[in-house]
Amino acid sequence: MDIILQVLILLSIGLAAGTVGSLIGLGGGIIIVPMLLNIDRFLSAFHTVPIHVAVGTSLITIVFSSLSSTLAYHKQRRIDFKSGLLFLIGSVPGSLLGTYINSLLNTERFTLFFGILLVCISAFLFVSTKLNKKSKELHKGVIRTYTNDKGEAYTYSYSLPLAITLSMLIGLISGIFGIGGGIMLVPMMAFLFGFPPQMAVATSMFVVMFTTLGSSISYLAIGEVNFYYALLLIPGAWFGGKIGALINRKLKTETIALLLRLVVLFYGIKLMIENI
Repeated sequence: MDIILQVLILLSIGLAAGTVGSLIGLGGGIIIVPMLLNIDRFLSAFHTVPIHVAVGTSLITIVFSSLSSTLAYHKQRRIDFKSGLLFLIGSVPGSLLGTYINSLLNTERFTLFFGILLVCISAFLFVSTKLNKKSKELHKGVIRTYTNDKGEAYTYSYSLPLAITLSMLIGLISGIFGIGGGIMLVPMMAFLFGFPPQMAVATSMFVVMFTTLGSSISYLAIGEVNFYYALLLIPGAWFGGKIGALINRKLKTETIALLLRLVVLFYGIKLMIENI
């Protein structure tokens, strides 16, 4: 009975993480990591895992959910592959460095720092709309145009050195916290560089696929992955990635932005309260 319960719950966690991650471009780590660190408190059928193992297992799962959503968004023609490849120049090395730093963290305060990070990012997102118009004028260099399904054209631009530097920071966060990096990548593209939000989410999942792949290989090499949990999380995350992309296509831009803010804020506060 315990095994059946474990299978159903882990499949559900993977499905929820894949759906939410794909919907707002976060990858899903903000659900998987906290759940793996706290699930034994609520269900005796599970055993706790070390923090580094939770991160490694999360990253492995995100590789598959981001691949699934990338394929779905590619069919919708919403991914800016050229910009995504440029962002990878910084994010992949950053993710590898983040993996190394993770091994040096004080594990007892890991979730507290994680919660503080999420709350800070959420605060930025709530005020970022005021910065959006100014930021579009500040960063000229790479200029691109996107036309959506309705024939509406969008022009956005960014400074390549700034984009690569910020991408490296995002990759660093991905490796440290196992969240895929999309939690900062989407705001960077949508609110700083003026990407259409739907394209920012889709392109984020493409970049996250590679940053998490780099970090997950490092965790595999040092044996910090729970394969049992990962194998049960991955199927749900795969289908969740496709479901999230489908829902994203039907939602308004404002709704996606609001969901992003609320999800980040909720989990940040939750983790901080648990540690205090």
